[in-house]
Amino acid sequence: MNYDIVVVGSINMDIIVEAPKYPAYGDTMFCDSIKMLPGGKGANQAVSVAKLGKKTCLVGSVGKDSAGNQLIENLQAKNVDTSYIVQSEASGTGTFVAIVDSSGENTMVGTKGANDSLSKEDIEKIFAQIDAKILLVQLETSKESIIAAMQAAKERGMYVILDPAPADGIFEEAFQYADLVTPNKQETKRITGIDVINKETALEAAKKLNEKGISDVIVKMGEHGSLVYKNGEATVVDAIKVKAVDTVGAGDCFAGALASAYLDTNDLVKAANFASVAAGIKVSRSGGQEAIPTLSEVEGYLVK
Repeated sequence: MNYDIVVVGSINMDIIVEAPKYPAYGDTMFCDSIKMLPGGKGANQAVSVAKLGKKTCLVGSVGKDSAGNQLIENLQAKNVDTSYIVQSEASGTGTFVAIVDSSGENTMVGTKGANDSLSKEDIEKIFAQIDAKILLVQLETSKESIIAAMQAAKERGMYVILDPAPADGIFEEAFQYADLVTPNKQETKRITGIDVINKETALEAAKKLNEKGISDVIVKMGEHGSLVYKNGEATVVDAIKVKAVDTVGAGDCFAGALASAYLDTNDLVKAANFASVAAGIKVSRSGGQEAIPTLSEVEGYLVK
């Protein structure tokens, strides 16, 4: 089966806790609300790609449980092909808890569950049946599945985008198979040791990533936008000005929008600008995948 973009990644049930502030160690505190929402970096990115009008499938794993069934049904309703999602007998569906404070910032903790059971054999079997122009992958499934997917994509001539998130999942071996990496400030520091505080430090980090053999780099600088580094040239793409309501899934929205726009333009600067708008719209809204903008919403903002 042919797709525009194949996403390999995590599928989780997210428990979102909205609180006035992050509780101090040992505290018990009342919160404003608790919601259960579909999540996982892979699922969020696949939904972002689908909402932007691209044909996509998600390769991942959930448990054979009610949460796994709900998550698959949710993805199908959002036009993501779920034919290559493995349902694990041995592991439950991944679950994360996010506390979102009054500024919209989030702190998360969770278990990978079935995401970590995705195997090299699963990937090889699936990639024998699919093809695409772009592979989008992050670091919330097993290391062997990530490497196998990136290797299979390279063999098939796909452009491989690695979103090196979360920071705790970073491992060096993945970089050799990536055409583009898109770390945020925390991930950049984990990989390079450089604190990204401005364009100059972002450029220094991008060059260090390039030295690892990665041809294209986008360093995300939060409210300061992103720095695109390609062919020795750096371009800063501004973030759009919005009031942050909920940052959960913003990076995933950026990744899906970046892949979608790059497919159309073959221009990383234009793609990063499109992705910045999509992510900006996302953080201005409360909610998970429902808050990811559609193509018409992003295009509507761009023509203002």
